[in-house]
Amino acid sequence: MVSWNRRIVVPILAVGLVVVVVMAAVALCPRCDVQAPYYHRVYSATSVNGLAWTVNSTVILNHASVPGAVYYNSKIYLYFVNAECGEKLSVAVSGDYGATFAVYDVVISGSNSPRPVDPNPIIDGGLIRLTYVGNLGEDPANIVTAHSSDGINFVEDAILLSESNITDPDLFHYAPTEWILFVDQGSALLKANGTSISMPLVRDSAFSFQGILCSTHEISGRFHTYYLGSSGISVAEYNGSGLTVLAEDLVTGFTGFIGDPTVVVLGPGNYLMYFKQTDIPP
Repeated sequence: MVSWNRRIVVPILAVGLVVVVVMAAVALCPRCDVQAPYYHRVYSATSVNGLAWTVNSTVILNHASVPGAVYYNSKIYLYFVNAECGEKLSVAVSGDYGATFAVYDVVISGSNSPRPVDPNPIIDGGLIRLTYVGNLGEDPANIVTAHSSDGINFVEDAILLSESNITDPDLFHYAPTEWILFVDQGSALLKANGTSISMPLVRDSAFSFQGILCSTHEISGRFHTYYLGSSGISVAEYNGSGLTVLAEDLVTGFTGFIGDPTVVVLGPGNYLMYFKQTDIPP
């Protein structure tokens, strides 16, 4: 299902070939520090209304976490934290509605993105806008936004928020003059907003919502925020000031831990969700 570019992964057809593949992998990546996302994998689900979902039990991506997806120029761009060897940002691109993918390393030009993770893509002005944590492991964390015309090579635009203990950004354009940003902070969402993303957004101290790992998508004229709550993957509607829960426990039948939902709007009544699963506590 997935072909990998910019790395060596080929079908194993004979014992001799196994030796070549392993030696090549070691030569390219001599010190692979295994991080928790190495044990994560990405699955998908489909829906006609964004509320009831049918899960596909086929693994889409292995050693992958924090998926963020968008439909752009008739292709699905599925961004994720690639933990195959350490942690880096990659994108799986599909031109056949998710049946097959080719994987590329994401390239970001700019000084605020030394270790980008937690990708959140949207379409903005005919381009892909990617928002992410740009400096993994540093304090405070920088939430950075960048743009691209090909979905692989990005140019930084601005730092939207800089604060301690924040992860997993969710940026969306709510109105012509209002941008909304959700980020995780502990077990709750923090909200910031502003009229422009060329400068830092302002934290909304009145906002409070118990949930994490969210992504917001416009479905049938309403803004659906998919998140991980106490009842599993759930969805709430953003109404301009707060979130109202619409449905809970959307994904069932999985063992272990699930989360990080993201939704691709292919068209009216045609929606794809990607989410991560792991057997090891995140």
